[in-house]
Amino acid sequence: MKKYSLSLLLFILLIVPGCGFAEKVGNSVSFTADTASYMQTLTEFGQEMDSLAADAAADPQAKEALIERLAALKEQISGYANLQVPEYAADLHQSIVSYNEKLQQGLDQAATNLEEGKAAFESTGIPATISQINELLNQLGQLTPQ
Repeated sequence: MKKYSLSLLLFILLIVPGCGFAEKVGNSVSFTADTASYMQTLTEFGQEMDSLAADAAADPQAKEALIERLAALKEQISGYANLQVPEYAADLHQSIVSYNEKLQQGLDQAATNLEEGKAAFESTGIPATISQINELLNQLGQLTPQ
């Protein structure tokens, strides 16, 4: 019985620290994948902005669809701030969150512009902010856990 207890204790001591390592690796992979997916969403939106704005100016249904898309994008932005971030990426994540705040203000302005019948993305700063966020994607690829 003593051998069994000692073996079990040794097993637990060897496995438990390994689980922490596996969890860190899992968090890193998850953060990287989630950030890359988020960046892809922003890139696609940035590429479609002009055509979405043109459609919204000509078609009331397209205008409503754009307002809904802006709201969905704002939700994604808010969700990104709540990701579990590995230590090595904390600064990068904070930079993205800071840009996200600017982006949310721009999205609010775009929604207001649409409601007032103005050009959707006029004076919102959205294209520049998306570009700055996408530059951070290159930094993400260069990060390695320490």
